[in-house]
Amino acid sequence: MKVTNVKKEGKILEFDVSKVSASMMNTLRRTVISHIPCMAVEDIIYSTNTSILNDENLSHRIGLLPLTTDLDSYETQQNCSCGGEGCGRCTCTLELDVKGPDTAYSKDIKSQDERVRPVYDTIPLVKLMPKHHVKFEAKARIGTGKEHVKWQAGICSYELLDNGSYHVFVESYGQLPVEELVKKAFEVVGEEIGKLEKAVS
Repeated sequence: MKVTNVKKEGKILEFDVSKVSASMMNTLRRTVISHIPCMAVEDIIYSTNTSILNDENLSHRIGLLPLTTDLDSYETQQNCSCGGEGCGRCTCTLELDVKGPDTAYSKDIKSQDERVRPVYDTIPLVKLMPKHHVKFEAKARIGTGKEHVKWQAGICSYELLDNGSYHVFVESYGQLPVEELVKKAFEVVGEEIGKLEKAVS
Protein backbone atom coordinates (compact mmCIF):
# COMPACT_ATOMS: atom_id res chain seq x y z
CA MET A 1 0.00 0.00 0.00
CA LYS A 2 1.29 3.45 -0.94
CA VAL A 3 -0.36 6.72 0.12
CA THR A 4 0.30 9.92 -1.86
CA ASN A 5 -1.18 13.36 -2.60
CA VAL A 6 -2.43 13.94 0.93
CA LYS A 7 -4.55 17.09 1.24
CA LYS A 8 -6.27 18.30 4.43
CA GLU A 9 -8.75 21.15 4.67
CA GLY A 10 -10.64 21.61 7.93
CA LYS A 11 -12.48 18.38 8.75
CA ILE A 12 -11.85 16.91 5.27
CA LEU A 13 -8.90 14.73 4.26
CA GLU A 14 -8.19 13.49 0.72
CA PHE A 15 -5.42 11.19 -0.47
CA ASP A 16 -4.54 8.64 -3.14
CA VAL A 17 -3.85 4.98 -2.39
CA SER A 18 -2.13 2.54 -4.74
CA LYS A 19 -1.06 -1.10 -4.60
CA VAL A 20 -4.23 -2.11 -2.78
CA SER A 21 -7.37 -4.09 -3.71
CA ALA A 22 -10.92 -2.77 -4.03
CA SER A 23 -12.00 -5.05 -1.20
CA MET A 24 -9.43 -3.48 1.11
CA MET A 25 -10.59 0.01 0.16
CA ASN A 26 -14.20 -0.95 0.87
CA THR A 27 -13.09 -2.35 4.23
CA LEU A 28 -11.49 0.99 5.05
CA ARG A 29 -14.64 2.84 4.00
CA ARG A 30 -16.90 0.64 6.13
CA THR A 31 -14.52 0.94 9.08
CA VAL A 32 -14.62 4.75 9.05
CA ILE A 33 -18.42 4.70 8.92
CA SER A 34 -19.18 1.91 11.39
CA HIS A 35 -16.23 0.96 13.59
CA ILE A 36 -14.56 4.11 14.93
CA PRO A 37 -15.47 4.74 18.60
CA CYS A 38 -16.75 8.15 19.68
CA MET A 39 -18.97 9.74 22.33
CA ALA A 40 -22.74 10.25 22.16
CA VAL A 41 -25.54 10.71 24.67
CA GLU A 42 -27.20 7.41 25.57
CA ASP A 43 -29.38 8.12 28.63
CA ILE A 44 -31.30 11.25 29.67
CA ILE A 45 -33.14 11.87 32.94
CA TYR A 46 -35.54 14.83 32.81
CA SER A 47 -36.25 16.89 35.89
CA THR A 48 -38.56 19.14 33.87
CA ASN A 49 -39.74 19.29 30.27
CA THR A 50 -42.68 21.58 29.55
CA SER A 51 -41.50 22.38 26.00
CA ILE A 52 -43.45 21.62 22.82
CA LEU A 53 -41.29 18.51 22.30
CA ASN A 54 -41.99 15.39 24.33
CA ASP A 55 -39.14 13.61 26.09
CA GLU A 56 -38.63 11.04 23.30
CA ASN A 57 -38.34 13.58 20.46
CA LEU A 58 -36.04 15.88 22.40
CA SER A 59 -33.91 12.92 23.49
CA HIS A 60 -33.53 11.88 19.86
CA ARG A 61 -32.17 15.32 18.99
CA ILE A 62 -29.77 15.31 21.94
CA GLY A 63 -28.51 11.84 21.07
CA LEU A 64 -27.58 12.91 17.54
CA LEU A 65 -25.45 15.83 18.72
CA PRO A 66 -21.79 15.16 17.83
CA LEU A 67 -19.63 15.32 20.97
CA THR A 68 -15.90 15.89 21.11
CA THR A 69 -14.18 12.65 22.06
CA ASP A 70 -10.94 11.87 23.90
CA LEU A 71 -10.25 8.18 23.28
CA ASP A 72 -7.24 8.27 25.62
CA SER A 73 -9.40 9.28 28.60
CA TYR A 74 -12.50 7.13 28.13
CA GLU A 75 -13.08 3.41 27.78
CA THR A 76 -16.02 1.50 26.32
CA GLN A 77 -18.45 0.22 28.93
CA GLN A 78 -17.81 -3.36 27.74
CA ASN A 79 -14.10 -3.04 28.58
CA CYS A 80 -14.44 -0.84 31.67
CA SER A 81 -13.58 -2.19 35.13
CA CYS A 82 -17.01 -1.06 36.40
CA GLY A 83 -18.61 -3.80 34.32
CA GLY A 84 -20.79 -1.39 32.36
CA GLU A 85 -22.37 0.27 35.40
CA GLY A 86 -21.28 3.70 34.16
CA CYS A 87 -18.33 5.20 36.04
CA GLY A 88 -16.23 8.27 35.31
CA ARG A 89 -13.90 6.17 33.17
CA CYS A 90 -16.60 5.14 30.67
CA THR A 91 -19.32 7.81 30.95
CA CYS A 92 -19.55 11.59 31.03
CA THR A 93 -22.37 13.62 32.57
CA LEU A 94 -23.90 16.58 30.71
CA GLU A 95 -26.64 18.94 31.92
CA LEU A 96 -29.10 21.40 30.41
CA ASP A 97 -31.26 23.95 32.28
CA VAL A 98 -33.00 26.56 30.09
CA LYS A 99 -36.20 28.54 30.71
CA GLY A 100 -38.34 30.34 28.15
CA PRO A 101 -38.88 32.55 26.38
CA ASP A 102 -35.64 31.44 24.75
CA THR A 103 -34.18 28.89 22.38
CA ALA A 104 -32.08 26.11 23.83
CA TYR A 105 -28.93 25.57 21.78
CA SER A 106 -26.21 22.95 21.93
CA LYS A 107 -23.92 25.53 23.59
CA ASP A 108 -26.29 25.54 26.59
CA ILE A 109 -25.38 21.94 27.41
CA LYS A 110 -22.79 21.93 30.18
CA SER A 111 -20.38 19.02 30.59
CA GLN A 112 -18.58 17.76 33.66
CA ASP A 113 -15.55 17.27 31.40
CA GLU A 114 -14.47 19.93 28.89
CA ARG A 115 -13.03 17.18 26.70
CA VAL A 116 -16.59 15.97 26.04
CA ARG A 117 -18.89 18.72 24.77
CA PRO A 118 -21.02 19.51 21.70
CA VAL A 119 -18.82 20.01 18.65
CA TYR A 120 -21.00 22.86 17.35
CA ASP A 121 -22.46 25.60 19.57
CA THR A 122 -25.36 26.81 17.43
CA ILE A 123 -27.44 23.66 16.88
CA PRO A 124 -31.02 24.55 17.98
CA LEU A 125 -32.56 21.96 20.30
CA VAL A 126 -35.98 23.41 21.10
CA LYS A 127 -37.71 26.80 21.10
CA LEU A 128 -39.16 27.64 24.50
CA MET A 129 -42.21 29.84 24.99
CA PRO A 130 -42.91 31.77 28.23
CA LYS A 131 -43.15 29.43 31.23
CA HIS A 132 -41.52 26.60 29.27
CA HIS A 133 -38.61 24.93 31.03
CA VAL A 134 -36.25 22.10 30.09
CA LYS A 135 -33.88 20.61 32.63
CA PHE A 136 -32.12 17.26 32.35
CA GLU A 137 -29.03 15.24 33.17
CA ALA A 138 -27.56 13.13 30.37
CA LYS A 139 -24.99 10.35 30.26
CA ALA A 140 -22.69 10.04 27.25
CA ARG A 141 -20.67 6.93 26.48
CA ILE A 142 -18.36 5.51 23.82
CA GLY A 143 -19.97 3.56 20.98
CA THR A 144 -19.58 2.83 17.26
CA GLY A 145 -21.69 3.42 14.18
CA LYS A 146 -22.59 -0.25 13.88
CA GLU A 147 -24.63 0.19 17.10
CA HIS A 148 -26.39 3.42 16.08
CA VAL A 149 -25.81 6.27 13.64
CA LYS A 150 -25.32 8.70 16.56
CA TRP A 151 -21.92 7.06 17.08
CA GLN A 152 -20.88 7.53 13.45
CA ALA A 153 -17.75 9.67 13.51
CA GLY A 154 -17.57 10.51 9.80
CA ILE A 155 -18.00 9.42 6.21
CA CYS A 156 -15.61 7.91 3.68
CA SER A 157 -15.79 7.31 -0.06
CA TYR A 158 -13.32 6.45 -2.81
CA GLU A 159 -12.96 6.67 -6.57
CA LEU A 160 -11.01 4.35 -8.87
CA LEU A 161 -8.59 6.42 -10.96
CA ASP A 162 -7.37 5.66 -14.49
CA ASN A 163 -3.94 4.63 -13.20
CA GLY A 164 -5.48 1.91 -10.99
CA SER A 165 -5.06 3.80 -7.73
CA TYR A 166 -7.88 5.09 -5.52
CA HIS A 167 -8.72 8.65 -4.56
CA VAL A 168 -10.09 8.63 -1.01
CA PHE A 169 -12.32 11.27 0.61
CA VAL A 170 -12.83 11.30 4.38
CA GLU A 171 -14.87 13.82 6.36
CA SER A 172 -15.06 13.95 10.15
CA TYR A 173 -18.27 15.08 11.85
CA GLY A 174 -16.08 16.72 14.49
CA GLN A 175 -15.97 14.17 17.29
CA LEU A 176 -12.38 13.33 16.28
CA PRO A 177 -9.85 15.20 14.13
CA VAL A 178 -10.06 13.78 10.61
CA GLU A 179 -6.44 12.62 10.64
CA GLU A 180 -7.09 10.70 13.88
CA LEU A 181 -10.21 9.22 12.29
CA VAL A 182 -8.19 7.85 9.36
CA LYS A 183 -5.35 6.65 11.57
CA LYS A 184 -7.78 4.83 13.85
CA ALA A 185 -9.48 3.26 10.82
CA PHE A 186 -6.18 1.80 9.57
CA GLU A 187 -5.46 0.52 13.10
CA VAL A 188 -8.87 -1.19 13.33
CA VAL A 189 -8.45 -2.80 9.89
CA GLY A 190 -5.02 -4.09 10.93
CA GLU A 191 -6.40 -5.49 14.19
CA GLU A 192 -9.22 -7.29 12.38
CA ILE A 193 -6.81 -8.80 9.85
CA GLY A 194 -4.64 -9.96 12.73
CA LYS A 195 -7.63 -11.63 14.39
CA LEU A 196 -8.49 -13.41 11.13
CA GLU A 197 -4.93 -14.61 10.62
CA LYS A 198 -4.85 -15.92 14.18
CA ALA A 199 -8.19 -17.69 13.75
CA VAL A 200 -7.16 -19.55 10.59
CA SER A 201 -3.64 -20.47 11.73
